[in-house]
Amino acid sequence: MEFFKMSGGGNDFIVIDNRSTVVRPEATPELVRRISVRALSVGADGVILIEPSRIADLRATFFNPDGLTTFCGNGGRCVSRLAYLMGLVGPRMRVETIKMVHDAVVEGERVQFTMPPAQRLKTGLSISVDETQLEVASIDTGVPHAVVFRDTPHSVSIQDLGRKIRYHPEFGPEGTNVNFAMVVDEHTLAIRTYERGVEGETLSCGTGCVAAVLASASLGLTRSPVACWTRSGVTLSVQFKGASGAYSNIVLEGDARLIFQGNLGSEATRGFDPPRRG
Repeated sequence: MEFFKMSGGGNDFIVIDNRSTVVRPEATPELVRRISVRALSVGADGVILIEPSRIADLRATFFNPDGLTTFCGNGGRCVSRLAYLMGLVGPRMRVETIKMVHDAVVEGERVQFTMPPAQRLKTGLSISVDETQLEVASIDTGVPHAVVFRDTPHSVSIQDLGRKIRYHPEFGPEGTNVNFAMVVDEHTLAIRTYERGVEGETLSCGTGCVAAVLASASLGLTRSPVACWTRSGVTLSVQFKGASGAYSNIVLEGDARLIFQGNLGSEATRGFDPPRRG
């Protein structure tokens, strides 16, 4: 089975051309779980299937490493550039996802990708974590996000606090992605993200960048366009229109790199069994 490895801002994906259904729907979750495991298989932050669409140039279906479907901004940019490199579309295209039909523009290695309208933006939300009150913002930018404004140097792990906020009862049984953002100036944020489904920090998160930007804009801290310094060192850009929590024309822009392509062997999907004790 042929696959492509793409990276957007350090967010990496396994992309499979599934227009002829080389991956059956019933087999997809288990395949995703197995090939996403780093060191034991290809490894990635997610898997994307390119599929036919009746209302757009193509359809992109995104999966977290746990095998569950999701939406992904960086993944949208990556699949758009790959479709262009494969000759499936021109540099301007329309991509269907579970959220909407997105407009995408490929310019060299960079891709602009329209994002879903933000929903349920709340600021000033106070939650208790380990008997400490944290003020967070919550917003849905295609997937749910919580945003905490604080300086989090690269030397400081976000794993423990990110996980506790991700599973906090305030965000319901499905939980939330968690972003730690610092305002550098009115056009710049530094951001780190703990992603649910991955269950750890990723080197960047497109929907997380949008979440942090819109939350900071609603607090009067930033205005469009906003550069997002990600954990990978790559800068993503978010543009939008509107104010006071009512935002539209949201565009995520950044690199989308084809890292390599290859073929999955049978051993790539073998997985592993934890050692037995006793």
